[in-house]
Amino acid sequence: MKAKHTYLLGDHHADYDDLIRALALRGLRGVRIIHVGDGEEGYPDYWDDGTAEQLDNAFACLEIEYISIRGNHCNPNVFDGRVILPNFKFLPDYTRLEIEGETWLFVGGAISINRLDRIPGKNWWTNEAMVLDEALAQPADVLVTHSGSSWTTPPASELLNYYIEAEAAMGLTTLRQELHDETRRHDRLFEIVRPRQWYHGHYHRSVTYLHEGCMIRQLDVAELAKNHPRPRA
Repeated sequence: MKAKHTYLLGDHHADYDDLIRALALRGLRGVRIIHVGDGEEGYPDYWDDGTAEQLDNAFACLEIEYISIRGNHCNPNVFDGRVILPNFKFLPDYTRLEIEGETWLFVGGAISINRLDRIPGKNWWTNEAMVLDEALAQPADVLVTHSGSSWTTPPASELLNYYIEAEAAMGLTTLRQELHDETRRHDRLFEIVRPRQWYHGHYHRSVTYLHEGCMIRQLDVAELAKNHPRPRA
């Protein structure tokens, strides 16, 4: 059987129809696509019991296996293993897969800086953050997360400062520390997993880093990048 090529996909924020059309126009068939999170899955306004099956059928028409982890703009409760269909899969945190002869580890979740603008249980969930489980964070060749480490995050932006100040005005003063702690959890995850490649999104920009022998690819919105397995040293 011919091996599938694997592509990594950045945040697309629920543009599934546009995504499927774009994949068809590019002639991508018979491939595997791994989404690094933020597809607004599970939002009750437009996600119902049949949505996953409809998307499974759409990807099946292109012979595409679509795999996603949770971002911060999704309902984390639908990433509990209930959506594992032939061509459409939501992976629970710390899922391990063998792909192209490599071991992949998947860990989703992140903190929304704009949570003040969102409605709990409708487009924001309190259990959105990345959870570090050192017992499950075993070594792997490739790591896929939604957010990133302290050395890959962008500098503080005007938007971030706006929300920090907005929360502080309401007596909520923890956002900056929460974001700091989240990057440190990703730092620790890297120390345990020691991947040769690491893919993530969240920050809406395209950057490639080399850190301690690991190629780190940060994906922009809807960016599609082909995975090239890195040989072992």
